[in-house]
Amino acid sequence: MSRFAHIADCHIGAWRDQKLRELNLFAFENALDRCVQENVDFVIISGDLFDATLPDLEVVQRAVQKIKEVKDKGIQFYLTYGSHDFAPNSVSMVDILNSTGLFQKVVDAEIVDDKLKLKFITDAKTGAKIAGLSGRRLGLEKKYFEILDIGSLEKEGGFKIFVFHNAITEIRPSGASYPDSVPISYLPKGFNYYAGGHIHDRLEQNVKDYGLIVYPGPPFGATFTDLEDTAQGERRGFFIIDFDGEITKTRFIETKVVEIIFHEINADKKTAREVDDALTKTAREVDVENRIILLKVVGALSSGRPSDIDFSSIKQILNERGAAFASINHYSLSTEERVELKIKGESLEDIESKVLAEKIGSFKVDPAIKGNLRGQLENALSSANGITLANSLLNSLKVEQKEGETKRDFEDRVLKDISHMLGLEAYT
Repeated sequence: MSRFAHIADCHIGAWRDQKLRELNLFAFENALDRCVQENVDFVIISGDLFDATLPDLEVVQRAVQKIKEVKDKGIQFYLTYGSHDFAPNSVSMVDILNSTGLFQKVVDAEIVDDKLKLKFITDAKTGAKIAGLSGRRLGLEKKYFEILDIGSLEKEGGFKIFVFHNAITEIRPSGASYPDSVPISYLPKGFNYYAGGHIHDRLEQNVKDYGLIVYPGPPFGATFTDLEDTAQGERRGFFIIDFDGEITKTRFIETKVVEIIFHEINADKKTAREVDDALTKTAREVDVENRIILLKVVGALSSGRPSDIDFSSIKQILNERGAAFASINHYSLSTEERVELKIKGESLEDIESKVLAEKIGSFKVDPAIKGNLRGQLENALSSANGITLANSLLNSLKVEQKEGETKRDFEDRVLKDISHMLGLEAYT
């Protein structure tokens, strides 16, 4: 009997807050400790090990120490890029660590007769055959799926695992759009296990003619939406799979490192003072010690403004009472006293996406541009494609300069990333 672990979307280094960053890393370390306890033969990480191509070196050091500790016990690591840790025009941390032999990237490919031919990597201990594709920003990996030599993958015998970092259109969560998803027909059939990443919900589904498709979701979470989902019942962790020619058992292993409490306050038809009182009452009554406390205020105030609510003092109450971390989300709060904001959302990212969607909805290509170029521009810059591109460009411009990185190197890194998104590599 053989056994492997499937982990995804660790997003190490994702949080600016030091406490959340530490909890995220701790969840990853706990997952690997459990892998040792369970005597797994190898570990698959299906993308987004890190939250950035060049993450903070302090968290990299911790992650590397833990991976090496586990690898020294005879457990091999196989990994594919995710959309966050893939660098289109520069070396990423995954590349650097792969070159040291710390783990092995599963993507081994070549173009043969205009087809992308993947080579299998055979795990020496178990004989399992592993192949896969990396995730990339803007859903660019879809182009590789479109030219993938599926036939050669399907003909291969043995116990096979396909590793990927994409949403599958037919089984993606109903509450999230995932516009860069690929249809299931893009995947080779007949694999025993499909190790997915990118989706932050736990999914496990047997699909006819394919096999068991699994998304473990993150061990902790990389966004406040992830944490809210955890507070409302979404379990976080990874999968352990037993196999002997065929899969004999799958288990989800939870990596709960802290309790998360979530409360939503509806401000509709309430005054600013009433909402302030409700938040203060919640902050004083909820059991906060050593817990993450997330409060969200939604709706339209009948009188007063959001700025009349003393969010800082309420947060201070939570911290003084021993909360491990406290956050108050009021991005969706408005007032009836003034003209309602045209754009509302539950998070800063949600508001940004809605503003971009509104602007792109009115975008028109210059009528003076004719022919194929006009069609290409309309396809790339309008509708869903335009929204995806705009969001990706905005995120690239948000990146921060790394400690020890010169201003010129920082600017070159951002320029290369943006040039790749726009298909302008040849001009930079």
